[in-house]
Amino acid sequence: MHSNARFKPRNLRWFNRFLRWFFGAYLKAFFHIKPIGVELFKELKGPFVLVPNHQGNLDPFMVGSFVPRPVYWVTSDGNMRSTVLKFLLRLVGSIPKSKAIPDLETVNWIVDVIRRRGGVVGVFAEGTATWDGRTLPLVPSTAKLVKLLKVPVVAAVMRGGYHSQPRWSFQPRRGYMEIEYKLVMDGAAAKAMPAEDILAAMQAALAHDEAAWAAERPHEYRSRRIARHLELALFMCPACGAVGGMRSHRDRLYCRRCGYVNRVGSDYRFAPSGGFEPRFPTIPAWDDWQSAAFRAYLLDPARPESAPLLSDSGVLLLRGRKMNPLLRLRTGTMCLYRDRVELTTLYGRRLAFPLDQIEGEGVLKHQRFEFYIGRALYQFRFPRRWQSGRKWLMAVGELKAARAAAAAAAAASAP
Repeated sequence: MHSNARFKPRNLRWFNRFLRWFFGAYLKAFFHIKPIGVELFKELKGPFVLVPNHQGNLDPFMVGSFVPRPVYWVTSDGNMRSTVLKFLLRLVGSIPKSKAIPDLETVNWIVDVIRRRGGVVGVFAEGTATWDGRTLPLVPSTAKLVKLLKVPVVAAVMRGGYHSQPRWSFQPRRGYMEIEYKLVMDGAAAKAMPAEDILAAMQAALAHDEAAWAAERPHEYRSRRIARHLELALFMCPACGAVGGMRSHRDRLYCRRCGYVNRVGSDYRFAPSGGFEPRFPTIPAWDDWQSAAFRAYLLDPARPESAPLLSDSGVLLLRGRKMNPLLRLRTGTMCLYRDRVELTTLYGRRLAFPLDQIEGEGVLKHQRFEFYIGRALYQFRFPRRWQSGRKWLMAVGELKAARAAAAAAAAASAP
């Protein structure tokens, strides 16, 4: 059994050089990456914080391949539960962090790297990779961390990374990428600015819309299965409103219930197919509609309280904590109700997880849905690749927000 207490980030310089010379060179050639602003690193001699936008699993290796010094990346502790992955990530100085859960030990490791070792710490301030190619709101605690460290902040803005390695796809695509490095603030500014201004400055520096960028600089991203598993992100049909009925095949995204189908082009724009005209031109446009429509579906007052809002069968439930290996608990049908997530086993046993106790919910990798209750992590693994973990993440978030708003309204109206 591994534990955080025995873990200490170390960064082997020889292994980092090996990664840059070989794996980094491969990534540059395969994805056609163009670096911009790398001369900045000739002027930065001391420690600094590197803050990239987050578009895919290979982001740390892509961004780090152009940085002349080893980068200690803050990474999800979910990536450290495998013995092999933990060994490899330790070689590159990874610092584990529990998603959306305050972790004093992680902060202590970061402070040690910056102040005692004079190193470089890489932080994905969005907290998770984008599902639609647009930069997400940054986690406010990142600005507080910068305020604490009082060191320069360098932004690394990836463009074309989402189209090269979409969050919802299991396969990368060859095309074109840019990574622009720019100084957001020096150490003196980080010390003097309030945390709110630091957050706003980083948000502005990392702002990126992949679809808008691609419209101005069109590139082809080659794949025979360019739409494969897009239903992990776009799970709701715009024609009939079915949730979880979308499927993909090669360059087609279609609904099993009503037959609505669109073709996905090499530029990720939707095109007519099967007699259907696309309702939306791009993935972000579809996603904007889906967010509002899914919220209305979840909060529909006409739906009976006893009826499940979502359901997936064959789901494996595991339990663990932080970097410790997860233990299998049960397999069964996963359902979402207005007040709880529930797993019903083959023998009829029901395991309920009240929404009021759930925190730190997220999607690991492509579709593993997980959350914390107290100190315990619960992870749900879906047996079929078209089953969307994002659907569950959005649903739990919307229901928790609605319950919090209702509680606040009730408290405000109380005498």
